[in-house]
Amino acid sequence: MMRFPSFPAGATVLLVASFIAGCGGSDDNNDASPDAGDSASVDGALPVGSAPSADLDSVEEIGIGMGDVNPTTAPVVSDGDAAPADTPTTAVSSRLSALEEQQGDLFEEFQYKTQDLNDAMAAHIAEVAASMAALTARMEKAEARINEANEHLETLEKKVTTVATQRARTASSRAAARRDRPTAPFLLTGVESRGGIDYIGVTPRSATGLADIRFMAIGDQYQGWTLSGISERFATFKVRRETVTVPFSSSDPAP
Repeated sequence: MMRFPSFPAGATVLLVASFIAGCGGSDDNNDASPDAGDSASVDGALPVGSAPSADLDSVEEIGIGMGDVNPTTAPVVSDGDAAPADTPTTAVSSRLSALEEQQGDLFEEFQYKTQDLNDAMAAHIAEVAASMAALTARMEKAEARINEANEHLETLEKKVTTVATQRARTASSRAAARRDRPTAPFLLTGVESRGGIDYIGVTPRSATGLADIRFMAIGDQYQGWTLSGISERFATFKVRRETVTVPFSSSDPAP
C-alpha cells in the first residue's frame, strides 16, 4: 500500500482548478477546441481573484506528507519495507546483553563459591566445637582426678601429722621420764649364787678396788635403794615410791 502526501485545503482547490483549466472542459472529441460557453462556465465555477500564494507558501513551509517531511526529497516508504538498522545502537545493545549474561554467570558462580565457603566454615566450626567439647571433658576428668589426689594427699598429711605428733609426744614423755627417773648412785658388778640364794654385787661409783664391793639379796637396802628383783641383765630397785631398773655394768642398759 502506497502512502500519498496530504495537501492543505487551499492547495487542493488550487490544484483542481489548474487541472480543469488545462483540460478546457473537453468532451468526447479531443480535437474540438473549447468554446466561450465552456470558458465562461469554468470561469464562473472558479473563484475570481489572485492565486492563493499564501496557501502555497504555507504548503512549502509545512511540507507535504506525514510530519515535516519535504515532498520533494522524502522517499516513499511502503509498509513492507523495514527501516534501516542502527548499527552502533545494535552493537551497544549486543554488548550490554553479553555483559548482563556474563554478570549473571559471575553472580551465580559467586553464590556457589560463597555457599561452598559457608559449608566449609560450618564443618570446620563443628569440628572445632567437637574438639573443644572433648578437651573440656578431658580437663574435667583431669580436674576431678587432681581433686581426688589432693584429698588423698590431705588425708595422708593428716595421718603423718598425727603420727608425728604422737611420736613427738611419746619421745617427750620418755625424755621427761628419763630426766625425772632417779639415777642409781652405784654400779652392779654381777650375780652370784650362795646356798640357793642369788646375790648381786654393788659398788659405789667412786670405788677403787674389790674391797668396796657389797653383795645384796632381794629385800636388802643400799643408800635408800631396796633390791626388789634380779634378772640376768639388770636388777630392779624401789626408791621414792618408784621402780627403777639398773643394768649390770657389763651389759647394755635395760629398756
